[in-house]
Amino acid sequence: MRNNRGFTLIELIITMALFIAVILITTSAFESILKTSGKLVVSEESNIEGIVGLEMFRHDLQQMGYGLPSAYQVVPDYLEANSGPAVLNDSPAGVPRAVVSFDNYSSHGDYLAVKATSVGRNSTSQKWTYLTYSSTTKPSKVWSNASENLSATSRVVILDRTFSKDGKLVNTLVNSTATDWKDFTLTSMSPIDSSQTYFQYGVSDATIRMPFNRSDYYVKRPTTGTSIPSWCADNVGILYMATVNHSNGDSTEYPLLDCVADMQVVFGWDVAGNGLIDESTAYATDSVDISVAGSSSPADIQAIMNSPDEIRNKLKYVKVYLMVQDGRKDLNFTNSSKIVVGDIESITKGYDVAALTAKGWLNYRWKIYRLVIRPKNLTGS
Repeated sequence: MRNNRGFTLIELIITMALFIAVILITTSAFESILKTSGKLVVSEESNIEGIVGLEMFRHDLQQMGYGLPSAYQVVPDYLEANSGPAVLNDSPAGVPRAVVSFDNYSSHGDYLAVKATSVGRNSTSQKWTYLTYSSTTKPSKVWSNASENLSATSRVVILDRTFSKDGKLVNTLVNSTATDWKDFTLTSMSPIDSSQTYFQYGVSDATIRMPFNRSDYYVKRPTTGTSIPSWCADNVGILYMATVNHSNGDSTEYPLLDCVADMQVVFGWDVAGNGLIDESTAYATDSVDISVAGSSSPADIQAIMNSPDEIRNKLKYVKVYLMVQDGRKDLNFTNSSKIVVGDIESITKGYDVAALTAKGWLNYRWKIYRLVIRPKNLTGS
């Protein structure tokens, strides 16, 4: 019995100490894994949002000008947006500009409005057809895929590409009076002679207030704290797409991307028509506020931005830069250099360490999304 003794107190203490040490090490490693996993999850969520949201942005930028008239036979009377910078409206009778911008609209950067029939969020806006002359009743072109066809009640705008202005053929809005265009459907209007072909672009399924659709893009911080994810840094916002409603001119907002610090827009212009590109900032109410990288003057660029024809003929591309939060706050990480939201800081914006500190962004990682888009429906591009 004397050889069957138990553990001594010292042995138990040593064993318990080793066990506690192992538990502490395991807990610390598990906590580290959880933190890393959380950062990766947030980062991947941000990446997925970026892919989806920026694809919608890219689509609308490519479509700018699609289905827009470049002249009028009868000057129409139309309404546009009720809210937003008034400078972005071309109503009540102006030829619509394919793209309109506003420089430094808010503390989160620039504002961009894209105009085209195809930037609506309804199926009708994605459809078009054409109608040729016939001495008898002739329907519009019917596509083999039924889902691509406009319905008999869809509101359309009708463009005549045989109308001549200043010796050039232009897309002219077909209308009998200043208000007839609002009620056109597929059967409302037919070419009057064999030289004409009418192109019909779907706009909406209900009565329309403007001969196009419009989507606006901007970054803002929601007025209520619950509208933005809790992991977003202070002083950042959300990238929104807002469609202008035909019913009342108000906008319906769709959040595309969370935790966005800044959006900068740059335009590439072939001012002289010689292939040499001048880049500029977005529109400003005063030409001296437009920054230009190239030989053109700010007044030259502002004149182009005010003219639908000049935009159509001289705009080569649009660049959009988004400064987006990458993961949660990390006290073990500190930004040590300037973050430039663009390729050329003189026409975009940069945040040095002092600016990042003032905004509360010093301990966050940031990535720059860059979109470079050549519009498909402008003659200049």
